[in-house]
Amino acid sequence: MPAPAWWEGDAVIHSFAVVINGADLTSPDSPDADALYEAGCDDALLTSSCGVQRAIFDREAPSFSAAVASAIAAIESSIPGARVVAIERLDPADAAPLPHSA
Repeated sequence: MPAPAWWEGDAVIHSFAVVINGADLTSPDSPDADALYEAGCDDALLTSSCGVQRAIFDREAPSFSAAVASAIAAIESSIPGARVVAIERLDPADAAPLPHSA
């Protein structure tokens, strides 16, 4: 996902997972995974383990909070009844700036 037009800093990839309730992310017949993709969550891996559904993101954004906020907004607006109930930061030390493209 490209950085917003208003942002002029170095792009950074932020890795995190969100736990999602109220959605069916992994059943073959569920439209929820497609809805997330269409809402801009093409940078997420959808998983389910022991009844807990997660979307694991590698999202480009100016800050960790901006990356998480954009993911939550996309999830909760694209699937009626879906709610992000937890956020898990992954490998914060691995966040690396990307070359700025002109």
